[in-house]
Amino acid sequence: MKKTLVILLVLATVFTAVFAQGASEAKANEKMELVLLSAGKESESEKIIEAFNKEYPNITVTHLEKDSGDVLTLVQQKSSDSDVVLLIAQDSLVPMEPNLYAYTTVNDAKFSADTKGADNKWYACSMPLQTFMYNTDLLKGNDVPKSWFDLADPKYYGKIVLTNPSSSGSAYAQLYMMYKLTGDLSLAEKIAKNGTTYVTDSKSGPQAVARGEYALTMTGESNVSSAIDNGSPVTYFYPSEGTGKRIEGAGIIDGCKNLEAAKIFMDWFTGKGGAEAIRSCGRRPVSTEVPGPAHLPALSELPFFEYDAIEAGKLKKQLRADFAAFL
Repeated sequence: MKKTLVILLVLATVFTAVFAQGASEAKANEKMELVLLSAGKESESEKIIEAFNKEYPNITVTHLEKDSGDVLTLVQQKSSDSDVVLLIAQDSLVPMEPNLYAYTTVNDAKFSADTKGADNKWYACSMPLQTFMYNTDLLKGNDVPKSWFDLADPKYYGKIVLTNPSSSGSAYAQLYMMYKLTGDLSLAEKIAKNGTTYVTDSKSGPQAVARGEYALTMTGESNVSSAIDNGSPVTYFYPSEGTGKRIEGAGIIDGCKNLEAAKIFMDWFTGKGGAEAIRSCGRRPVSTEVPGPAHLPALSELPFFEYDAIEAGKLKKQLRADFAAFL
């Protein structure tokens, strides 16, 4: 009797493994479609899709890029035909949770509670850390700022370009960080009144610094990494007070048309393949299996201060309005 039971258990294990392999192969061969809604750059979506299609060439992927605020609106109003939201900051992901699909990926054990959403409705994929980028032809030695508060120094009058926080999620994150440092917008106001130029998108500032039109900007690490890769005369500094430890993630939209393809993508994206694709975009992966962006320091070397994404989301409307009043 015992011998028969052992044989049955062995057979069950073999058939289960064969079935799982067959199901996996079926997924890899079945023609599917997938639509991504991203707050990242078009070039970043294309790199992620290219990496994904190397493993899943059977899934035809299209993508649409929007500001994170627009993505939030589309998802909350259920007016998006997309399946997966991608590269969305946590302060937009959290209010989006009621409209996201609860799905536990195969890589769930690799994520701590603070790097995934309620009921696993989203998973962190990257850390859009903000740092200062400056032109090395225009700032040298002791002229390079060391602190957030240095940006209000008159010697930098007219030399700084920043993105307007009313038109950019990352620029709003910078505004909120200034608020966290002082408890109000006094620092942001001093910097604004120091001859600072504000642009409407997060790409223009770094590009202007790379061309030497301005000496200094604050921007995402990916822009710094890309500019150095392109041979621009720029480098970076992380302010002595630190930078806010932010995360952004991805999740499946509840009620999406291509649920199975979305699950496959999330299983891949939360693994090493997705982390490597994130790094290829110049972004800092959340995964410890893959190093940070080229030319930039390891996560363990960076100074941080608290970044409360929930509070940032709640204060967004008021802080943006207060900022606009003194701009």
